[in-house]
Amino acid sequence: MSKIAVLTNFMEFSEGYSLTGIVKDQVTMLTKYGHDVHLFVNSAYNGEEFPGNVTLHKQIPFQHLTDYSTKEALSEDDKVIIEKTRVVLVEELKDFDFAFTHDFVFTGWFMIYGFACKEASRELPKLRWLHWIHSVPTRHSDWWDINDYGSRHKLVYPNATDKRQVAENYRGWDKDVRTIHHIKDLRSWFDFDQVTVDFLDDFPAVMQADIVQVYPASTDRLSAKRVAEIMRMFSYMKQLGVSVCLVLANQWATGRQRKEDVSKFQQIASRNGLKLNEEVIFTSEWREEYATGIPKRILRELMQCSNLFIFPTREESFGLVAPEAALAGGVLLVLNRSLQMMFEVMGYTGIYCDFGSYNNTFKPENEGRYYEDIAKIILGRIRENESIMSKTYVRQHYNYDYLYKTEYAPVLAESALW
Repeated sequence: MSKIAVLTNFMEFSEGYSLTGIVKDQVTMLTKYGHDVHLFVNSAYNGEEFPGNVTLHKQIPFQHLTDYSTKEALSEDDKVIIEKTRVVLVEELKDFDFAFTHDFVFTGWFMIYGFACKEASRELPKLRWLHWIHSVPTRHSDWWDINDYGSRHKLVYPNATDKRQVAENYRGWDKDVRTIHHIKDLRSWFDFDQVTVDFLDDFPAVMQADIVQVYPASTDRLSAKRVAEIMRMFSYMKQLGVSVCLVLANQWATGRQRKEDVSKFQQIASRNGLKLNEEVIFTSEWREEYATGIPKRILRELMQCSNLFIFPTREESFGLVAPEAALAGGVLLVLNRSLQMMFEVMGYTGIYCDFGSYNNTFKPENEGRYYEDIAKIILGRIRENESIMSKTYVRQHYNYDYLYKTEYAPVLAESALW
């Protein structure tokens, strides 16, 4: 894979500075996909260290910064720093494939470092440069001229809507600008546990599917929790053209009988056309240590990835999992109208459908048509709910994996033509 230098002037990674979060997510994503990532920070850096798969270079020469409005205001001291930075970059980046900069070619604060990159690039003919711009370039600064940098330099902006404006303000053309959206991944934003991260790496559909449900259930109660009926509705939703993922967070899958129960429901999933370990996942089958159940934190974090909670359970005194799912946010609740206590516990919110209960027999005339109709209702209600649709869109489109595969990797590949 490529050797990538991420160039910043950070003194620390302050949580109050949005740019540091952008860079940290970028570095995390690039290392996840096997790149040799080197993060350059200020020589006076006193912030956090990074994991061993990221090489930290405290080598960007220190200078008390000025927010210049014109390049004509550069001082002699600034010119010395430009030269020092150029020397560092030429020496350090001679065997790199890419250099990513952040606001170096945009703000007056970092103008001296942008100039150093421009000068260094003349001695680094194989290096490709991607310059991130993180704010709207609304004026015409006299150092904004992408033509001055050469064909191996491209501007990167986080939306395509303003691409033409960015190009014009840098005295360039559309070809000089690439659109790469910012990362906002559930895993980093909510500080997911490493176990959850591992689970999502092994089962990417939890992040990518259109419809995701996480359903906690004891393995000996899979029938009572009506898991087969949920699988049936998921099958119909899949047939309606959406991608689905049902995670069964099952507990106490130990002993021969419980393992047979899991196998039985895996067969039900397969008969309904659902792919095991992709569209239907039993957490007990993931790692041996979770046969008795996954920890509370992992369950909570997986629930934050979901947008649907079908709860057709036959009997409950309260049903803790329904409020837990609701608290995860952006989740459509489909509850059992045949279980009257559900109205009280959930405050008459959600969609209520008859599934039958321990004291209310219900059997539709045509079960297949009935569950297919519920699947259609679910999809219709989700598409009308702005909160659920917003959460789903962001989950699917701003995670490490989607952005790397659809935006970063193509830009890195086509750079060979610059």
